[in-house]
Amino acid sequence: MFFLTPRYIKHARQLHKGVTRFIDYKRDLLAPAKLEQICGLRAELEAAMRQRDKKRIESLHEEINRVCEKALPHAPHSELGENIEVFFVAIVIALGIRGYIAQPFQIPTGSMQPTLNGITAQASAEDPRPGPIGWLTSFLTSTRHIHVVSDHTGYLRDREPLTEHRFLIFMPYCKLHFRDGKTIRIMAPQRQLMDELQLGAHVNSIPVEVTDDTPDVRRVYGLRGGEHIKKGQLLASGWVQNGDHVLVDKFSYHFRTPVRGEVFVFTTKHIKGIENSHGFDPRHGSQHYIKRLAGVPGDKLEVTPPKLLINGQEAGEPGFQKVMQGTYEQPVEGYRGYSDPRMMPGLGLVHIELGDEQYFAMGDNSYHSSDSRAWGPVPERNLVGPAMLCYWPLTRHWGVIR
Repeated sequence: MFFLTPRYIKHARQLHKGVTRFIDYKRDLLAPAKLEQICGLRAELEAAMRQRDKKRIESLHEEINRVCEKALPHAPHSELGENIEVFFVAIVIALGIRGYIAQPFQIPTGSMQPTLNGITAQASAEDPRPGPIGWLTSFLTSTRHIHVVSDHTGYLRDREPLTEHRFLIFMPYCKLHFRDGKTIRIMAPQRQLMDELQLGAHVNSIPVEVTDDTPDVRRVYGLRGGEHIKKGQLLASGWVQNGDHVLVDKFSYHFRTPVRGEVFVFTTKHIKGIENSHGFDPRHGSQHYIKRLAGVPGDKLEVTPPKLLINGQEAGEPGFQKVMQGTYEQPVEGYRGYSDPRMMPGLGLVHIELGDEQYFAMGDNSYHSSDSRAWGPVPERNLVGPAMLCYWPLTRHWGVIR
């Protein structure tokens, strides 16, 4: 009976089963001499089990384990190889998550302010946050102070004296190019460097008065090639705040329809109003935009400042309500309402009815937003997903996006 079988016989049976599996699974890898040796030891084990020779079974147990451990070719152990393997597996997993589940994006412009901040700058002669505490605060809020003085005397090159580049994807900076090949790096995006930090004014360019999509008139300084720069001349001084970093859900739209009022991301590919605009650079290809979803297929939209009407009724979703609580003259919590498209150069979509698979995108900062009022509806195939979370920096925008 099984419960009366001695323990050493039970262990011997387990050993016999294990060595048999080892022979069956590793036969192709074993040298003929090793295979013959292991088969011989198994036969001796069978004989010892029949004779119930406890001492012989115990000695065979140790010998079989020792021979099997040394029977296979030894694979050299490499910690570096294991680390590289783990690294590449992590990359594959990260790319899979980024491609099909969630993807991080940086907000580049102010079209969604104050809901989400784009890259902003403000001229300042001195660092407003000196010292270790100021450095920590700047890090947590993703701001930095720049003070750039020319270390070179010469003339700017005639074509593209200022170019924009990116460091680690999310950190734009500019290079100022001289005719003799010398360059000066300025850690600020080109738009903010020219508009808010007034690079053109510091190099004595001629200002131009312009109007945009607001009632205000402002002075803008361009940057012409051939300008003369002196060593020690101030080029830019102020602080720059990087745009909010958000996480976009790329999974949901495969299983549900987009919801009016949510903040969403889409690609600009094949949107003719964008690709035909003067600011479109075909070298950069398709870009990603983030806006609020104002209209879904079948909706009729109308803007009567500061209100947005959807199907003849004032938009009732919370996102629209907070935008409409203020006006341009009297903003509330930074919101100024929706602007009249007829005020904007090139814009005129006051009334629109959406067709099948068409979505209408609008920025919360309506007076400074190029959106579907300018370049038309977004095709359904361009939708990426809803913006879920602002994960950086640690400002009041941190958390779930609404």
